[in-house]
Amino acid sequence: MRSRILVTAAGGVLAPLNICLLKQSRHGGVWVLGVDSRAEAAGRYFADAFAQVPPGGDPGYADSILALIERHRIEIVLPWSDEEALALAAERARIEASGALLACAPLATLRTMSDKFATYRLLQQAGLAMPSFVKAETADALFAAVHRFAREFGEFAVKPTTARGNRGTVVVRSDIHGAMPYMGSRELHMDLDTFRNDHLATTAVPAIIMERLYPPAYDIDVLAQNGKVLRAMPRRRLNPSGVPYTGSVLTPSQPLFDLAGRIAQALELSWLYDFDLMTNAKGKAIVIEVNPRPSGSIAAAILAGVPFYDDLIALANGLSVANVNLPGETTVIPYMDCVLAPTGLPS
Repeated sequence: MRSRILVTAAGGVLAPLNICLLKQSRHGGVWVLGVDSRAEAAGRYFADAFAQVPPGGDPGYADSILALIERHRIEIVLPWSDEEALALAAERARIEASGALLACAPLATLRTMSDKFATYRLLQQAGLAMPSFVKAETADALFAAVHRFAREFGEFAVKPTTARGNRGTVVVRSDIHGAMPYMGSRELHMDLDTFRNDHLATTAVPAIIMERLYPPAYDIDVLAQNGKVLRAMPRRRLNPSGVPYTGSVLTPSQPLFDLAGRIAQALELSWLYDFDLMTNAKGKAIVIEVNPRPSGSIAAAILAGVPFYDDLIALANGLSVANVNLPGETTVIPYMDCVLAPTGLPS
C-alpha cells in the first residue's frame, strides 16, 4: 500500500488541518512529510517529518524534493501550490524513476491551466459556456478592449493571464465610487473613471479583459482519472473572493456536477483539482479558473464526509473509489484553534 506521502506548501493556512486529514485516512498507516520554503511553516508540527526546501521556482527545488523522496522512501508526491506542481511535473520522469507517484497532471496540461486565456479558449472550444473575453498583448490593445467592454457591458474585469489568488485583478463597477479591496482580498473594485485615470496606464500586459461575473461563487473539488470525474463536491463560498477563507456551504447540485465533468473531460485530468466558478448576469455558473492543484479548503468537504484523501490513496494504489453517501447541503465554518508544540522546531 502506497502510504508515505510528501506534501508541499506545508505553510499554507489550512495545511495543518489537511495534513491531519491525510493521516486520519481509513486506509491507515499514512505517513506524511511536509515541505515548505519557510522554516516556521505551521504544518511542520502536524506532519511526521518536515524539511525546508527552496521556493518552487528555484532551480534547486526539484533536486531537493528528489533527495527527500529517496531519504524518506516517499511513495506519493502531492503538490499543494501552483509553482511546485509545475516544477515537479517538469521532473516527472526522475520522480517516478525514484519509485514515487506524482499526483498531478502532465506539464503541458498544468501550463494550460496556469494560463487563464489558454484555459478559457480550450473550454470555449469544448463547448462550455464562457464569459465574453479577449486577451490584450499590448498597451494599445488593452486600451481598445477596455473602451469596448465599457461600451458593451458597462462592468468588466481586467486580470493577469497567469496570476493566482486574485492578485492584480480589477473589477470595474457602476455602483461604487473610487477604489476598494473586495471582501478583504487582493482584488480591487472601482468605478470606470478611477480605473481609466489611476490604473489603466499602469496595468501590465498581457491581460485578460472579460465581462463581469457575480456572486454566488463556488469551488468544485474534483478527483478525476483520465478525464472522468470519480468524486466531486461543489462548495458555495461564504466569502465570494475566496481569500481570506471564511467557510463554505457544500452545494451538491447536478448542474455543477455536470459542469465539473465537462471541465475534467476537456482537460483530460487525473488526480485532485479545484475549479473556481462565478455566476453571470443570467444566473448561470461560469468557470473562471482551473487550479493545477487541490484547494486548501478541500478540507471543508472532507470534514463534511466527502473522502477525497481516502479516494486519492485508493487511486494511487490501483483500488476503486469507495461507494459512499455524499452529504447534502452543509455549512463548514473555520475557527481559530491552538495546539501545544515542543520547544524548538521538529525535523
